[in-house]
Amino acid sequence: MRNDMKKRIILTSLMIFTSALILISACRKKGDNTSSLGGTSVTSSSSINVASSSSVLPTEPEKPKKPAYVSPLSGKKLDKKYKNKRPFAFMFNNIEFAYPQTGTGRAEILYEILAEGGITRLMGVFDYMKGDRIGSVRSARHYYVDFANEFDAIFVHFGQTHYAIDEIKKLGVDTISGLSWEGAKAFYRDNRIRAPHNAFASAKGLMQAMKDKKLRTKPRKGLTSHFNFSVEEEVTNDREGSFKAKYVKVPFSGYMTPSFTYDKKEKLYTRYAFGTKHIDKGTGKALKFRNIFIQLVNEYNKDHNGYQTMDLINRSGSGYYITNGKGIKVYWQKKGGKSKTKFYYDKAHTEEVLVNTGKTYYAVFPVNRKGMISFKKK
Repeated sequence: MRNDMKKRIILTSLMIFTSALILISACRKKGDNTSSLGGTSVTSSSSINVASSSSVLPTEPEKPKKPAYVSPLSGKKLDKKYKNKRPFAFMFNNIEFAYPQTGTGRAEILYEILAEGGITRLMGVFDYMKGDRIGSVRSARHYYVDFANEFDAIFVHFGQTHYAIDEIKKLGVDTISGLSWEGAKAFYRDNRIRAPHNAFASAKGLMQAMKDKKLRTKPRKGLTSHFNFSVEEEVTNDREGSFKAKYVKVPFSGYMTPSFTYDKKEKLYTRYAFGTKHIDKGTGKALKFRNIFIQLVNEYNKDHNGYQTMDLINRSGSGYYITNGKGIKVYWQKKGGKSKTKFYYDKAHTEEVLVNTGKTYYAVFPVNRKGMISFKKK
């Protein structure tokens, strides 16, 4: 009896002791989860995981940035509002009396080609038109129509030869002409200047004429950048056969001999004409270019009036690409009426020329005057 009583006391004591241990352990788990080691408080690894996982809030993955719109004319970034908009090709008067013109400095590409009598015309190719005074504007020639068509550009002119009219119809080029009904809204005359050198356009007027004629606003499908722009690295023109070209003279005639000087710091060529810097009157700044192309062509009189023509379509030839103070001989090819004129490093037309991003001056020059082009200032 006494033995049974002792066993019950011992069992009860063990149960009380065990319960006390369980209660103490539970209290510790609800505590700070820290233990003291030599006076240093150490947090257990389990509490770190819990704390970190409970304090970090879920975050949304970053949205990929949309690539900026790049101009197909210059390779430079452009406001996305101009994406999928057709460019404009604008015929500028280029006789000395018309200097300085307004708007030439905004062109991404500036073409210069002989007209008649030793004068040249300029055609500026623009991503978009801006300003209330652009010009003065002059008449079209059929080979300018061909170049404008390479960009699917809206061709802006005031007058034309009948050869130009034929080319416009054949290629289906959209135009805004000062001699057509839409011209009244697009152009105006400055009566302080002698006609026919006093016709100017405004960007607002051109856009209204475009709307009135219901011209297509988006470029034709499949149209790509005109030049093979090198976006990732600079084109130095350090290739076999390259030569120094810190000065370039392009003598179209005794009357018109533009020249260019290279600024190493800016990496740009400044255009000179009639013995002085070529200025855009609208900005007061000189015309400067990153690239210069000279396309050598077979050029000749088309008729007894002295109108010029040249072999451009389904043809090939040579020329020069100049950038970064150096020039190199290149080879061009144009396969058809709506195809682009492409430039290559080789005669076989397998390696297309890499072009620096920026503005381009483009001379279409008679091959029989090739020897008069100079890359050294005398």
